[in-house]
Amino acid sequence: MQHDSPKPSAMMVAVLRGAHQLLDAPLILDDPLALPILGAEREAEVRANPERFHDPLATALRTTIVIRSRLAEDTWREAQQRGVMQHVILGAGLDTSAYRGKLPAGVRVFEVDLPATQQWKRERLAAAGIAAPDTVRYAAVDFGTTTLADGLAQAGFDHSAPACFTWLGVTLYLAPEDVAHTLRYIASCAQGSSVVFDFVISPALLEPRERAAMEAISASLATGGEPWKSNFAPAELEALLRSMGYSRIEHYGREELTQRHLRGRSDNLRLGGSTGIIRATLGADAAAEPTQADDGAAVRANKAAAP
Repeated sequence: MQHDSPKPSAMMVAVLRGAHQLLDAPLILDDPLALPILGAEREAEVRANPERFHDPLATALRTTIVIRSRLAEDTWREAQQRGVMQHVILGAGLDTSAYRGKLPAGVRVFEVDLPATQQWKRERLAAAGIAAPDTVRYAAVDFGTTTLADGLAQAGFDHSAPACFTWLGVTLYLAPEDVAHTLRYIASCAQGSSVVFDFVISPALLEPRERAAMEAISASLATGGEPWKSNFAPAELEALLRSMGYSRIEHYGREELTQRHLRGRSDNLRLGGSTGIIRATLGADAAAEPTQADDGAAVRANKAAAP
């Protein structure tokens, strides 16, 4: 049975994750399923000519995509070490993290997406011979008829237990009030819960070249039916998160992420400056130093947590 494919941006992200496996060494995101999940035809296209993803714009996008995924996956591993047993991936798309390796008994991964996109992914997984482990739960949420809270509850999410939320490549397609609504829902979860999310930085804060590149990408996606609806100043988001009760807020900008993942590389991977990433944690264990965070982000987190 045929279903709607993911939106163009979801496929673009998946293709660039796959291209990373072929073009870049050492890998920032080691994802052996990134190419098979594309399907035989699209995988063959990427393998036949990966060099077409070496232009400056594709390189910057690829770098951002794999670094944000790596940060989110590192955060989930750290959360498991603290005893967190629930991982929620909002807008999962063709993300494969839940299908790589065996997770401890009792862990649950909730993939949240639009019903048609989620069904398409499940058919793509089956076609690629990628088995869905018992740890995965699918929460198909049509926001026109179902809330995130209801969708997760129906999939078995325990609101009284801490969870690690991953929310990548989504906020830019939402109005600011919808971004705030989701962050507020996560803030209502148990202490020790966390969220990693990315966002488009306000154009007024960007250098002219970065602003022009951002506008070009935005215009292209709008033509495909996916207009960008929000951008934020980092300080604005940090203040919003503090007002919601998040007690540790780490903003990762270009300098911090370059230092952490790109220092000493001989390839041409580079980050653009139009995207920011925030990791925010609620209450319990929030004061502990993250095992993977760089000093710059930790300093900002401590300042954000100060009264």
